[in-house]
Amino acid sequence: VMEREVFENPEIAALMNEHFINIKVDREQRPDIDEVYMTATQLMTQHGGWPMSVFLTPDLKPFFAGTYFGPEDQPGRPGFPTLLSAMSDAWANRRGEVNEVSERAITAVRSMLLDSLKRAGTAPLALAIPDSAVSRLGASFDERWGGFGVAPKFPQGFNYPFLLAVHERTGDSKPLDMTVRSLRLMAAGGMYDHVGGGFHRYSTDGQWKVPHFEKMLYNQAQLSRAYLGAYVTTGDEAFADTVRGILRYVDEVMTGPDGELYSALDAETDAAEGAYYVWNRNELTEILEGDDLALFDKVFTLAEVPTFPGHKHPDGGALHMRKPINELANDLGMEYPALRVRLDDILARLKAVRDGRELPHLDDKVIAGWNGLMIGAYAEAGRALDEPAYTDAARQAAAFLLEHLRDDEGSLLRVWRAGVSEQPAFHEDYAFVVQGLASLFRTTEEQEWLDAATDLADRANTLFWDPDEGGYYFAVEAPDLIARSKSAYDGAVPSGNSAMAHALLDLAELTGEVRWQRRAVETLETFSGVVAGAPTSHLHMVHAMERILAEPTTSGAAADVDLPDLTEPGAAPAPLDSSAHVKITADVERATIRPGETFTVRITLDVADGWHVNANPASAEFLIATTADVRSELPIEAERIDYPAPKRLRAAYSESEIDVYEGRVEIVATCRLAEPVEDGVSKGVIRALVAFQACDEQSCLRSAEKIVEIPVEVAR
Repeated sequence: VMEREVFENPEIAALMNEHFINIKVDREQRPDIDEVYMTATQLMTQHGGWPMSVFLTPDLKPFFAGTYFGPEDQPGRPGFPTLLSAMSDAWANRRGEVNEVSERAITAVRSMLLDSLKRAGTAPLALAIPDSAVSRLGASFDERWGGFGVAPKFPQGFNYPFLLAVHERTGDSKPLDMTVRSLRLMAAGGMYDHVGGGFHRYSTDGQWKVPHFEKMLYNQAQLSRAYLGAYVTTGDEAFADTVRGILRYVDEVMTGPDGELYSALDAETDAAEGAYYVWNRNELTEILEGDDLALFDKVFTLAEVPTFPGHKHPDGGALHMRKPINELANDLGMEYPALRVRLDDILARLKAVRDGRELPHLDDKVIAGWNGLMIGAYAEAGRALDEPAYTDAARQAAAFLLEHLRDDEGSLLRVWRAGVSEQPAFHEDYAFVVQGLASLFRTTEEQEWLDAATDLADRANTLFWDPDEGGYYFAVEAPDLIARSKSAYDGAVPSGNSAMAHALLDLAELTGEVRWQRRAVETLETFSGVVAGAPTSHLHMVHAMERILAEPTTSGAAADVDLPDLTEPGAAPAPLDSSAHVKITADVERATIRPGETFTVRITLDVADGWHVNANPASAEFLIATTADVRSELPIEAERIDYPAPKRLRAAYSESEIDVYEGRVEIVATCRLAEPVEDGVSKGVIRALVAFQACDEQSCLRSAEKIVEIPVEVAR
């Protein structure tokens, strides 16, 4: 919006060029710069968001920041031309004040980026931390549909190798059950591309039916490893077939002529979200007939694709299975291999037709870290499935990376595209590549891959390790970077510090050199305080702790260790966190519930003055809807969830009015306790889950998710 309304306005552009040097930053290419100035914006305005407008001194120190500014003045907020004039006047006539503000700002930014580690302190490295993480995952686990949290649901591929590791240590069936249930339902849903293979980025609903259709290389890497781990643990061939489907897709669509691996496939064709992937009934009946159509209808159905704001609506529905394929085989009285063969033949005919459609835009950037993730996935699949083609794909990608994504001195570069390599790599790139090369060595026993891995790990230690406080910085020191950060927080991919902890443990196992394990332990100790306080936000690092600490006992219990404080951090949430402005409570209609009867759960959000949360559904694709669900280990199902009528609001970050909730918001879930309830069960806990995003009239904060537990009695 701001680009179109402000930056493309010739008069405003002339004013900008007259008084300022204007720099537009791509936050995907330079996440390090984005993080620094978003932190400054947060500190200066008490909120943040994009677009982000920051005014800097010539030495890159911020003295004013904000988010959206329109082309004209609004009540209480200047338009961008007025702001430009004010900032130019301040620089010309109040230079001393500007310099003072900028010095205070950069001091505060550096403190905020690094001092959270000092405030959190350290905690003992103890099995209590991974055990606490499993407990917290269990609280947000969707017993019916699998996965964690509420819609939109993300696959969170690195959750499952961790859960399988805890299951292996303890023998507890709960981590395994959560893994198997989630992976089976994800593979059955529309988030998995049944026709072409591979996973879409996330599910727009809680049942995995309709995805956001973009496909990311890092998702394919992480999910192939998750399904491979489930196959190794359970022996279920359906998990192995899902891995094969993922890798077939990567080979066909995301692999370049020299083995390089591309980063993403877009979601839309001609502005229609999912147009390449959806089907309508007429198309299906033209392709299939007779027994094949009858079997197809028993296995698959189409889910209606919602209208995505700003996109055309596609002609058709998202294809998904009615049940996990193991259950379908049982219902149909068929052996799984026989059903798989029949379905593969049917889906091949659909693919032949779909291949004639226009493919969405392929982002052919080759990103070092994402290639490292996929190299590891290919290598592990080649070893576990005894498939040389997968190992060869890992070799090709690794050879390309080492040839084209290193500078003359051997240091990694982040991006290659169309013959041009640029941008020094970030620490996460080193971590993912080291781990991928270690996996390739483990599969092939070819020394060149281990040599490259150890060389890059040594370089990472030189470039990123903090010798005073421990931990790895995200980026190298650079003239255009005024502050450096280090974090263990996991996003769509694991943090660089958590990935490097795993990579170091891999190198320790493969080389027998204690220095690698020592550095892994130092990394874990550096972040132990923040990890112990919020283990599910740092799950990949918790998994590294599990690897170091796990020693199965005859009882399957965790070792007797000093317990750290496992409560969530007690300090007030950071200003960018939506939970700072919304209080969540919940209650049940009656304290005693009976099998077969319906009852209501009321979830209340008290939104702070001056703030709102997005309505359900949200008014724009970039907004996160307020979403609620009810979970329990009792056989409780939420039959209906009613959201209140929204209020219309004009916000600076949206071209049109949006639907919001303000003040006290009540969401009512109508639930039923199914029959029968297991004998001996007289009480239980209902968990109300709420995901929300707090916004003011200028910008939106990072979304949050909260769980409220309600004890209930079960009457007979």
